[in-house]
Formats: sequence, structure tokens, C-alpha cells
Amino acid sequence: MSRVLLGESQEDLAIALREGFTAEHFTVEIENNGLRILECLRHKQYEVIILEIALAGLDGISVVRDYRASGGNIPILLLASKHSSKELQTGLDAGADGYLVKPFLLSDLYALLRALMRRPSLHNMKILKSGNIEMDTVAGTVTKDEALIHLYPMEYKLLRFLLRHPNQVFNTHAIFERVWQKDLGQTEDTVRTHVRTLRRKIDSEGKPSIITTVRGLGYKTENP
Repeated sequence: MSRVLLGESQEDLAIALREGFTAEHFTVEIENNGLRILECLRHKQYEVIILEIALAGLDGISVVRDYRASGGNIPILLLASKHSSKELQTGLDAGADGYLVKPFLLSDLYALLRALMRRPSLHNMKILKSGNIEMDTVAGTVTKDEALIHLYPMEYKLLRFLLRHPNQVFNTHAIFERVWQKDLGQTEDTVRTHVRTLRRKIDSEGKPSIITTVRGLGYKTENP
């Protein structure tokens, strides 16, 4: 059976979902507090995570952000009480794989979960590539044309983040929130500085950078 972690504060909905999941051959663990959910994720293994955004203790989007920052790679579906384009963008930028607005049909939820569990996730991939750059996320190495290059820790984290989200544009604020996590003494200017130094190391003379600047929007890597 697939094991599901459900973060939901509405007790009646949580119970209904658990009964429905059991009928669909899922096993479910229910929590209503974001901090406890992070603790569960440190010590237990699940196939998929469903999180209400309005959790107690720590909201669902913050749970996603913290979990992804720690290297967590399980598919995550966010549940929202109403549609909000800004909330949707923030949740997906934080690392969620899907977003569903209440009320919803249980059949839609089950279908979405099955699709998420079938989909290969870049969070699970050991090798990330773009152009002539290859990153081994297990060994922690980066090569250009098969030659090893040295990156400082934050340069590595920045590149890993961009490679895990190919063809997606992120502004400096979103990158700073996801990669630096508000380290003391740092500002969003550090993103631009690290992009410049990273490009000097990974770019090839006469060829466009794998890190593209989208004027007025931010940065992205491209991967066909």
C-alpha cells in the first residue's frame, strides 16, 4: 500500500479522506500541525504528502519550503480553501507538485495523486544536466565537458536549484527564499553576485550561458 501523510486541520474532512484513501488502497497518517509534520518527515517514509495551506504551527507552504530545502523529494499536493493566483505561484515556487482548491471531488484528488506518484521527479534524480554541465547530486560534483569544476557551497546550491527547475523563471526574491533561506547578513543582492561568479565557472567561451536572464523577471536554466 502507498503511504500518505495528510496535513489537514478540518477533522471531518480528514476522516472522510482517510476512509476514501483506505478504499483506494492507501494508508494514511493524519496531522494538523506543520511543525509536527516536519518531524514526521524526518523519521518516516511516505509515497506522497497532502498539505492544507492553513495549518497550525507552521503553514503548508512553509512546510514545503523547509522540507525541500532539507533535500526532501516526496511529491507534495497543496490544498487551499479558495483559489488565489499568488498563493498558487508561491506554493509551486516553494516546491509543491500540485495544487487543489476545496471543495473538490475525491475522484479528482485520487487521480492527481496517482499522476504525481507516476511522474519522475527532478528532486529524485541523481544526475542533473543542462548543456555541457552535469551535476551529480549524490557525489556533490559538477563537471563541464566531463572536466571537474570547483564550486563554493552556495554556488552549488544555486545551480542545483536552477537545474531542478528547468525552463522555470525565478526572480531574485524567490531564489533567495529557496536557496539562502534568509541567512543572517545576506540580502537578495547576493543572488545576482552568485549568478555572476557561477557563470564565470560554468560558461563556455563563445556559447550562451546555461543560466538565462529573462529581463524584468529573473533567471532560469533551459533543458529541452
